[in-house]
Amino acid sequence: MKKIGIKIGILILKISYLPFKLLKVQNKVVYISRQFNHPTLDFKLLKEAIEKLDHNIKQVILTKRIEKGLWNSILYIFHMVKQMYHVATAKVVIVDTYCIVVSTLKHKKETKIIQMWHALGAIKKFGYQTIGKNTGAEKEIADIMCMHKNYDYVLCPSETSKPYYCEAFNVKESQIKYIGMPRIDYILQQKNTDKIYEEYPQLKEKINVLYVPTFRKGKKIKIQKIIERFDTKKYNLIIKLHPLDHKEYKCQTRDGIIFEDKFISYDLLQIADKVITDYSSLAIEASLLNKPIYYYNYDIEEYTKDPGLNFNFEQEEIGKYMAKTPEKLLKLLEEQYDMRILENFKNRYISVNTNNCANQVAHYVLELMNNEYQETVKEEFNANSKEELNV
Repeated sequence: MKKIGIKIGILILKISYLPFKLLKVQNKVVYISRQFNHPTLDFKLLKEAIEKLDHNIKQVILTKRIEKGLWNSILYIFHMVKQMYHVATAKVVIVDTYCIVVSTLKHKKETKIIQMWHALGAIKKFGYQTIGKNTGAEKEIADIMCMHKNYDYVLCPSETSKPYYCEAFNVKESQIKYIGMPRIDYILQQKNTDKIYEEYPQLKEKINVLYVPTFRKGKKIKIQKIIERFDTKKYNLIIKLHPLDHKEYKCQTRDGIIFEDKFISYDLLQIADKVITDYSSLAIEASLLNKPIYYYNYDIEEYTKDPGLNFNFEQEEIGKYMAKTPEKLLKLLEEQYDMRILENFKNRYISVNTNNCANQVAHYVLELMNNEYQETVKEEFNANSKEELNV
């Protein structure tokens, strides 16, 4: 019954899209995300970069999460109508996750779609890699929903991640473009950290350890054992939970333990001396700032099965700093860190030019727009010439 309902819904979308396709394509870039209800950092940085290069280009950012509940579903349907209009009239569409309108509908030839995935790498499996698993989509549903279809190009940060991106998005190697995400610029900027220190003056007094665990759908993060064993006389433990996880905990900041929800992870990286994560691409982002990285993977056997990992901790050098128990983790924190291993890890997973990535992506977008414009003009010219010859 559910599958029939989805098929009917997509058929209605396709019929509804036809009038929009009659509209003229504008000199416009459209950004779509369902990660947040506000413009993402990557979208904002890229928009600013394009504006500097060509202020005549229209840019529209459409971000809205699909929330639970009938009323929220109705609101999202109206949002998809808005998406259809802007996609039908755009030269370039940029998404950072799966988008129903982008993947299920047939778009104009001159509209180019870029997947700028919201993670800087592919440590854990996703997309087509997880079909049939509990955390992934059912194959028949994925087929009906045309999961990750219609992408012309996919931005990728390294040769290492290329095969995983090809698998996850079901694209050819020729569609992979090696350009760094705009957020790299933000991470590498030397920022004023005064606001963080004003909020948490105790961070000036000890070694700061930032812990950013991956969101586990339907499962609580096991953080209590770390908190109980942590040496708060020597360290501050800054726990940055996923927004959905944060709601599940009665988070109370106390001496040496900070449950943080006021600043973004990239800003917190600036004041962190050490970083703990698990299966998150934050490890790649932290390596940009040469922050010692540790992995607390207490559920690695389970996680390797579902959703699965592209990263083999036993074979990777940096797997030396993985712990399954809080005791092992705390022991690793006390040892001398091998920065050579960190440098190798960074170079392996970020092989693109990290100098002004937003500008690189902006130039690539403008190049696509100009090429498509020239091709469209050429096609119209050839068509008009044939008509004149037939007169």
